[in-house]
Amino acid sequence: MEAVKKRHEEFLRYIDLFEAAFDELHAAVVKQVRAPGQYVGPHHDYPIMSILDSGFPSFKEMGFYRDEAPKDYVSTMRPRGLAGLLIGYSRPVDGFPKGAELAAFLRSHEIGKRFDLASSVDKDTVSDWLVDHLVGDAVERYLHLHGLDAPIEAERRSAVIFPLVLGSLRRSLGLRLVVPIAMTHFEVDHFPLTETAYITRLPKKMQLARARISTLGSGAVPMVVGAATHAFVSKDWTLEVDTIQEVPKSLGQSSANVVDAIDSFFGALRVATGISTGYAQILWVPRGWALSYFCDLTPVYGTTLRQYPSEYDNYGWIRKGSTVTVSQLNETRRIYRAVIDNKSEAVRLAVRRLNGCLTRTDAADAILDGTIGLELLLGDDQNQSLAYKLRLRAGALALLRADPAYPAIEVTSKVKRLYEARSAIVHGRTRKTSKKASEPADTKHAGERLIASDLLRFALDVLLTHPEYQTPTKIDEGLLLRGSDTLNDQKQLAVRGRRHKRGPTPPPASP
Repeated sequence: MEAVKKRHEEFLRYIDLFEAAFDELHAAVVKQVRAPGQYVGPHHDYPIMSILDSGFPSFKEMGFYRDEAPKDYVSTMRPRGLAGLLIGYSRPVDGFPKGAELAAFLRSHEIGKRFDLASSVDKDTVSDWLVDHLVGDAVERYLHLHGLDAPIEAERRSAVIFPLVLGSLRRSLGLRLVVPIAMTHFEVDHFPLTETAYITRLPKKMQLARARISTLGSGAVPMVVGAATHAFVSKDWTLEVDTIQEVPKSLGQSSANVVDAIDSFFGALRVATGISTGYAQILWVPRGWALSYFCDLTPVYGTTLRQYPSEYDNYGWIRKGSTVTVSQLNETRRIYRAVIDNKSEAVRLAVRRLNGCLTRTDAADAILDGTIGLELLLGDDQNQSLAYKLRLRAGALALLRADPAYPAIEVTSKVKRLYEARSAIVHGRTRKTSKKASEPADTKHAGERLIASDLLRFALDVLLTHPEYQTPTKIDEGLLLRGSDTLNDQKQLAVRGRRHKRGPTPPPASP
């Protein structure tokens, strides 16, 4: 009980000191900015968004010479980078005693342990930079939200400060996963998938915030990264770290469970629609907390990666892209719910193989992804006559689905063609090498690549709709073993139908 009381007292003291440091820096910055002849530099890296003819956004930085660029007010008193020092900014002669008092308090009390201020920066030297940065970001955001002439109002100040306080104190931090959907339009602005997941149009402040995330080392083309109007959003994620320095590092990486969640959505979208789509960013939006601000933009963390079809890199952003209709969204929701509720490891891995099949650069790799996915769904422990068994089981699923777009004979024929291509790939039947500097793109196996993704989409759709057949032996027992009886029944019905059309059989002639 005593520990709880002490923690509460330290919390209140932390708030008081933060507010005092905020007021101190705010007053100094406003005074300096208003001083005659004072140059206020721009936030040159503030993003600008424009809309291409394709309907997708495109981004670039403000630069140093635009009058409308947001001003970097705090840097007039506290340069926060090498550029400020080179321009000639310097710290004022008088320090910031309230800010120093806040840093000293956090360094010496239990409530400030997540700042890790006592760690050495250079031998025996410690730094208050982390606290200075926190206060500076708060003042900068306040000025951009409310203007230089606005007096400090307690409620407005708390709205800026309190998320920073919570972010610096809580070990468990709430998050929303946001994944921009590349090169894809949607008919609606918002569409719920489950109680904790939905598709939504990205607001402008979020668009600008994500544009600041670096693409270096990702292999993703910046124009592709920017070309997204909507995002998949998943709520109720958490991050637990011991120090606040670990937060951006942890959220700048993609863990296996995050990739699985994203794969489930994109797999469902691809099964339901068959469109070309993908993603190039994983974003994290803090829920009720922050550790930094940039002007008036939404606080966001994230990383860039290349999970989209390779043709996007070839000026894909100037093309219209696919549009997902409301009916397709309803089907996506049905498939998505089936995927996340499904406990089959084979289905989970097959969904991942479908995503790989549709984003691979090399057609041969895509075909192998497709065949592995089919084997996960329709194969068994016995390797004898695997291709033949897959043909039979895929044909049985076609009879079960009874979709004119997937007749059983055509499905089995496609499986055969796909495995012939697979055999050619794995046995090294490749074209002759050439030393020509420029040759037409290799379209070999392009048709089989489409077949691979289509068959895998088909199999996933049927098995997610009829989960009782997710064990391949159930297909044998429930469909194949009674298939001959079903076919005989169908033949008898067909014969009766033909007789009915011809009319009754005439009686035999009299002798």
